[in-house]
Amino acid sequence: MHPFIRIAVFALLLVRPAFAVVVLHGENDYWRCVVSDAEQKHWAAQSAYRRTSINKAYDACKKMSNKPSSCKAAVENCEAFINGLTTRPMWQCMALDFYANPFTSNIYKRKYDAALAAQAYCKDNSDYPDSCYINLITCENLNKRI
Repeated sequence: MHPFIRIAVFALLLVRPAFAVVVLHGENDYWRCVVSDAEQKHWAAQSAYRRTSINKAYDACKKMSNKPSSCKAAVENCEAFINGLTTRPMWQCMALDFYANPFTSNIYKRKYDAALAAQAYCKDNSDYPDSCYINLITCENLNKRI
């Protein structure tokens, strides 16, 4: 096999997953995307396809916003639902102070955000704020699938 063809085939194998489309086919399986404008108004749409969902929400924003040029759409504002349940990570962490008093964070999409929030909550509410510490082993994804 010619080296150029071998390289081209290898490149196609690497690039193909980047263009993959995830389609959710079940009755309760869908993508939900949210678009917002400068006035912090939100428009949501859902579809079996992520791109269709984000386009529908963006179109709704453009049509109904007082400032249509400020409509912002981002893939990060889309989430998949399978059997009606979100697939987004839901991280919660616990910080401890010197006397092992627990301080639990709110729920975050990112583990490190939850860890920093737990530590800040501990420092704000502990009788011994300088002793607050976080260990990532105390973090849990509440949305993990068993």
